[in-house]
Amino acid sequence: MKIGNRIKELRTKRGLTQEALASAFGVTPQTVSKWECEVNFPDVSLLPDLSVFFGVSIDSLFSLTRADRLDRIENRLSESGLIDDAEFKQIEGILKDVMTDPEGKGRATTLLSKLYNHQAQAYSRLASSCAEDAVESCGDSAAFFELASSHGSASFGIRGNSHRSLIAFLIDYIGRNPDSADACAMLIDNLIADCRYDEAEIWTSHLGKIDATFLPLAYRYKISAATGKEEIAIAAIAVIANGFADDPEAMMLLADIYMARAEYGKAIECCAAAGRQYASPKPEDPLLVAAHISELIDKTDDAVSYYREALKILKDEWGTVSGERVDAIRKEIKRIASAEYRI
Repeated sequence: MKIGNRIKELRTKRGLTQEALASAFGVTPQTVSKWECEVNFPDVSLLPDLSVFFGVSIDSLFSLTRADRLDRIENRLSESGLIDDAEFKQIEGILKDVMTDPEGKGRATTLLSKLYNHQAQAYSRLASSCAEDAVESCGDSAAFFELASSHGSASFGIRGNSHRSLIAFLIDYIGRNPDSADACAMLIDNLIADCRYDEAEIWTSHLGKIDATFLPLAYRYKISAATGKEEIAIAAIAVIANGFADDPEAMMLLADIYMARAEYGKAIECCAAAGRQYASPKPEDPLLVAAHISELIDKTDDAVSYYREALKILKDEWGTVSGERVDAIRKEIKRIASAEYRI
């Protein structure tokens, strides 16, 4: 049902004429008639008042289905920035309501987790900024502790870095869902992070049986490189490079590998290959990684060029000329320029 039909339905249920509704909102009866005939639509600023007047939610004015509402929430959560308390509670309430229905529980629960993560990440960015200011202001150990916490900094010792609780959960989950490649990959990541390489190798073999992508080879490389098995590590790189040369995600993975091996030229070549291979709308990520690598090797002019290309990608591919993503890139360009000036 379209909004015009919905307004007509609500008006007639209330026993109101078009003239009465028009009078309540300071418009002409002809305007109300055009709303109801879908010739034009109420101004966006009137929607909250219309919803209050009829005693329904704004979503109800549009007669949104459950799927529509979840789509709108997912789109909202794809935007960056902190969600205010009122909107947060509204989204949380909608998702918890949908979760009571077994048919909608899976997606609603995922989106609820995404909502909480969205807020946590937004607050983490605020915490990082505050912690950096605190370090600059006083530089005491408490400020550095908050800096490490907000940035997820590595720290010495098993207490700070262990992922044993998550690992235990994932092993139990895979025991019940042995074909879950996502769970297996996450388990291997955390086993490697905790230097539990023998276990990681066992689970990599399991992943190879259920995942035909380059991912098992990538883990084979990580484990071999970490345990000093250089020949096996190099062989894994070769198989990825030759067997998945047309896969942009594989190329970005190789860029990460070459970067870790300080083979920066090869890393930039892989970024360039990935940038060509991605379908439209192309992401700006390969250019951002290339810019980062270029700055590491003191090719700041190249870094600025890559950042400017990334801005062009955002404009041409996504129609984005402002906002957090654009501001972040411009900030990097400005930072490089100011650093060069100081030198």
